[in-house]
Amino acid sequence: MLRYISSRLGMLILTLFVLTVFVFILMHLAPGDPAALLLQGLGAVPDANQIAIMQHKWGLDRSLVVQYMSWILELVQGNLGYSFISNAPVTEEIFSRLGPTLLLMISSFLVTFVLSVPLGVMSALHEKSLFDRITYTVTVLGLSIPMYWLAIIFMFCFGVFWPLFPIIGSGSVRHYVLPVATISIVESMYFIRMIRSFTLEYKQASYIEAATARGLKGWIFYPSYLFRAMLIPVITIVGTSFPSFFGAAIIIENVFSFPGIGKYMLDMIYSRDFPVIQGCGLLLAATIFILNFITDLCYYLADPRIQMEKQRWEN
Repeated sequence: MLRYISSRLGMLILTLFVLTVFVFILMHLAPGDPAALLLQGLGAVPDANQIAIMQHKWGLDRSLVVQYMSWILELVQGNLGYSFISNAPVTEEIFSRLGPTLLLMISSFLVTFVLSVPLGVMSALHEKSLFDRITYTVTVLGLSIPMYWLAIIFMFCFGVFWPLFPIIGSGSVRHYVLPVATISIVESMYFIRMIRSFTLEYKQASYIEAATARGLKGWIFYPSYLFRAMLIPVITIVGTSFPSFFGAAIIIENVFSFPGIGKYMLDMIYSRDFPVIQGCGLLLAATIFILNFITDLCYYLADPRIQMEKQRWEN
């Protein structure tokens, strides 16, 4: 177990190193000079002298290798640099906006999971029934709806026509209702389809059919056989859903003017604020890699075949 964790941690560190190179190069290949964009944003007409002064202040007049090494040295000390726009530490800027985004994503995921699992399993267990056909039709329609369009419909219906919920900001629980509902409905369509497919697949397994033929009661059959067999695919769905929910959060935060990390990152991309973009990109990618690492560990603990395969290779 310790060797398995050590090997995964080694791959994680190597991947993060490659990622820092990729993020750094990608930011510096993007068109547009941050100094010129900042001066234009302040209403000034940028000239070469002003741009040169600001580039020297930010260290952008040094070679890319020197800039990268300087960034890495600060990074290993836990310093992501200072924002070009606000001159505040990037770490503070990110963490001040991380809370609302995490709350939005976790709430959306929980609602999605609670909606999807019963509907997906029931749809598969009653295959070709009226309930299954209605669920299938709704999911097909739901997957066809763009998230931003559904968000605008919700804003008009429940924020303007019936002013039940606020449509901008994040000051109270009511501010989360429409964003969470939008993300949950769209993500649920995909989850329901996946869980239905997995349930149909495992329902036809020989040991499941044998358990069914033995006439086991539902409270024994479902948790001991069907749900246990579906544990691995459910771990896969949960472990790989973070990028999808974060992408949804970026869209929804911009539609609802939600002060989260997604909206902030997009604004800074427009302003070419390199330290903030690099910090946000690195944090996002590191989170994805760490979640994948945790998912691998869950596989290892939940599926005895992985442990047996590893022991066979070691012997």
